[in-house]
Amino acid sequence: MTISVKNLNFFYGSSQALFDINLTAEDGDTVVLLGPSGAGKSTLIRTFNLLEVPKSGDLTVADNHFDLSQNTDAKKMRQLRQDVGMVFQQYNLWPHFTVMENLIEAPMKILGLTESEAQKEAMELLTRLRLEEHAHRFPLQLSGGQQQRVAIARALMMKPKVLLFDEPTAALDPEITAQIVSIIQELQETGITQVIVTHEVGVARKVATKVVYMEKGRIVETGDASCFEAPQTEQFRQYLSHD
Repeated sequence: MTISVKNLNFFYGSSQALFDINLTAEDGDTVVLLGPSGAGKSTLIRTFNLLEVPKSGDLTVADNHFDLSQNTDAKKMRQLRQDVGMVFQQYNLWPHFTVMENLIEAPMKILGLTESEAQKEAMELLTRLRLEEHAHRFPLQLSGGQQQRVAIARALMMKPKVLLFDEPTAALDPEITAQIVSIIQELQETGITQVIVTHEVGVARKVATKVVYMEKGRIVETGDASCFEAPQTEQFRQYLSHD
């Protein structure tokens, strides 16, 4: 299991946002979290690298184990975040760094790559994502789709075992959405485990090996991609009928 979550509960202050979450993902799975706004999808994905720290439960991601009822060790959290890349909906690129500088900063500081090693790897990734001519531009000189691909490249520079995407195609036009989908499909062939929050059922159908449907902070249904054709619960059936 690359990801194992047991009895996870999360609170914002006194208000509970996730209730008794249990799920697993194997090496190479692409897990898609679906559900209406406010279902808890983005909160859940942010617990996988402890950007949000749950109150209780057990979490194992890429061989990093946490008993969440105990205080979490800062060193263990740093290791987790090294193994688990995240691509945010708002891209979160450093605006005062060029594309190349955005990509090489963390691998040099954290993985100990030299500048020339990091630049070589960055250029290979930028070429693969059809961004090589933008290497020396700043994020604000790029379109939303280009910034999203830079954010994916930056996450991949850390050679993560798990890659998390929070709404990777939100606010992107259909052509750019198709490009992001094809990048996710390419990554599937490398064996990396991916977890994707999306509200776009069309995107989910193209990439999911495992589907997790949530409502109001609870998992309602999990299954493989066949549950798009044969949902097991009335709630998921209703959700798909609005697509």
